[in-house]
Amino acid sequence: MWDGDHQLTHPDRDEVGHYYRFLELKLGRRYQRGDTPISGPTGETVQFDWDGVAPMQRNPRITDNPTGSDIRAAQEQFNRAYCDLLGGLEMVFNGEPSLLRDAVSAMYGLKKQAQVLLRMPAGGGRTAGPTFEYVALAQR
Repeated sequence: MWDGDHQLTHPDRDEVGHYYRFLELKLGRRYQRGDTPISGPTGETVQFDWDGVAPMQRNPRITDNPTGSDIRAAQEQFNRAYCDLLGGLEMVFNGEPSLLRDAVSAMYGLKKQAQVLLRMPAGGGRTAGPTFEYVALAQR
């Protein structure tokens, strides 16, 4: 559960992998050294501002928005970038680890694209959001 990658994070701080970071939010407590997946997190309480969470529509799909709309265009762009990222990670894990830095950079780019979507009103007091739909390589 500890990612052990000090080159991409702070050199004096251990971090848990993505899954466990999300679990910390769900369980309201941080993992600390000595914790295991079975023990769960026993560290400090996670302070979470639920009012700061975007009211994103549930399970958005490309087909929720008309072709040519700003939201659909942003979702399509996100999906292409997401699929490119997955392809890059596949190359990293299948013999080209030197591409990891590019994949991490792509993750930050994807975050920015998601944030753009989360600022787009989608009606009913909700915002748009990424759809994480697969785009075939020929369409990217």
